[in-house]
Amino acid sequence: MKLQPLLVAPLLLASCGIVPLPAVAIPDQTLTLPASSSAADRVIYDGSDVFGGSTVPGVLSNLKLRGQALYSGAGDLSSVAVYIRSSVPSCTSVPGLTVQMCDPSTESAQRIGTLNFEKGVATSFSLSGKALDAAAKAGHGYVGVQVLKGQSVFGDTLKLSNLKANAKF
Repeated sequence: MKLQPLLVAPLLLASCGIVPLPAVAIPDQTLTLPASSSAADRVIYDGSDVFGGSTVPGVLSNLKLRGQALYSGAGDLSSVAVYIRSSVPSCTSVPGLTVQMCDPSTESAQRIGTLNFEKGVATSFSLSGKALDAAAKAGHGYVGVQVLKGQSVFGDTLKLSNLKANAKF
């Protein structure tokens, strides 16, 4: 049977997490931001679930989330660190909003990248990391942001659109 080596090679490659799978569309997300002054040096989770209960099989890994980021509002925000969790954290809540503000030192394992953008200009991004893999496998992904550069004003938004997730087998 000379076919055996031909069948084993793809299985070995697949087990290494290098076989890319087709991208899956994810619904757009709009994060409503509080004023930076009230959220100074905090990770802000607004309670939006990026995956909405859709899970990926446990054998998949190296998930990448790609899309466009568009910042709108009166502030001058230009850079945020992005975090993701499979459940909404219990941190400090903001009265009148469904926002949780967490200490970044407790969230470092949840960080999946940085977005740099210009107000009013849609900017491409790609995010990845173990926290993104875990959230996708759990079927829930609550996105948080931490201001790195600039200021947001109450009511400013960060829209994540044309979202596509792909993983490797």
